[in-house]
Amino acid sequence: MPFIQNKFAFDERPQFGIVVKGSSANKIQLSSENFIGVVSSKVMLANVEQPSYLLEWVKEDMAVLRDTSDVMPIQSGVYVLECLTSPTDPGECGTFSIKPYLTVTDEPLLFVSSGVETEANLHQPPTVGTLRLWENRHYLLKEGRDYRVDYRTGLVTLTYRLRVGSIITADYRYEVDPMGPFEWKWNTADFKTLPGVILAFGKRGRPGDKSAVVVYEDRVDTANAQGGKFEASFDIDVIATDPIQMEEIADFAVMSLWGVKRSLLSYEGLEITDVSIGGESEDTYDENADIYYYMASLSVQLQADWEIHVPLPLTISRVAATNPTLEAQVGADRTAPSVSGIQPLTQGLFFSTTPIIVGRNNAYERIT
Repeated sequence: MPFIQNKFAFDERPQFGIVVKGSSANKIQLSSENFIGVVSSKVMLANVEQPSYLLEWVKEDMAVLRDTSDVMPIQSGVYVLECLTSPTDPGECGTFSIKPYLTVTDEPLLFVSSGVETEANLHQPPTVGTLRLWENRHYLLKEGRDYRVDYRTGLVTLTYRLRVGSIITADYRYEVDPMGPFEWKWNTADFKTLPGVILAFGKRGRPGDKSAVVVYEDRVDTANAQGGKFEASFDIDVIATDPIQMEEIADFAVMSLWGVKRSLLSYEGLEITDVSIGGESEDTYDENADIYYYMASLSVQLQADWEIHVPLPLTISRVAATNPTLEAQVGADRTAPSVSGIQPLTQGLFFSTTPIIVGRNNAYERIT
């Protein structure tokens, strides 16, 4: 509000008002490491290649999920946000684009009825390095040994004899057309670009920065919650050039804080524990005109909660693939431009956040 000013910001001395003289706070440590618990959500913030700060945090939009019976309105996957332009002041807009990599889980690929079946097509051409084939959802097949895949067409060729009655299913991610550009401003939240996801922008985004929003079908552990309390106190002076006006303002401030505003502030995590009235005094306002300030002192004590969510250390990195099947498809020239959506090996996106892979292997790992 324009009427709330720093104590040095007035061009002219006010005739009446409420002045915060000083404040102090003591921490209340709830645990040795301020650890509260683990946050479970359908949305996670992840880094791309290296930490960047286009997004400060993300969370699921509970208002939307209530209307959709707790089902995310967008498909699960990795949505890579790239900052195109950044604002230089609070009123200016920046722009960003979104590159989606959608997740497919447990897609039926082949039912073995005779034992001689060798080929089947995926519904979508998978992104290089993200395909996982399972026999009866328990046995993970190995690319190059058990099957080959054409990443341009999605054709899968099995290279070992299948048992009659087996079911081959596939997990993978596939790339779709980019979205945007969209606008963003400093210190604002975006509820519309990705329905069901709240994107919180800060002031640190720079052109070229990338952040990834990972969307899951079910809730998973996405962040560690750390927090505690502060026990704060601050002193208030009510000033006026009329003693009756000073008393009225002081009474109004006490009743408002202790009665009307207390429940509202408590809902925001600010619990007022005490409001006390001190003495009254006077000070010179204008010596020549013999006008005085009349002051009443108030003291307010409150407890304030603080909490931050630290994303789990998941990173989407770039690595060079070593699979001989990929070498043959993409070509020996690792610096060649992409062909039909196939990225060069040294530029292939490496997804470490796939929720469908159990354990650690050469193609998926957790980077801390």
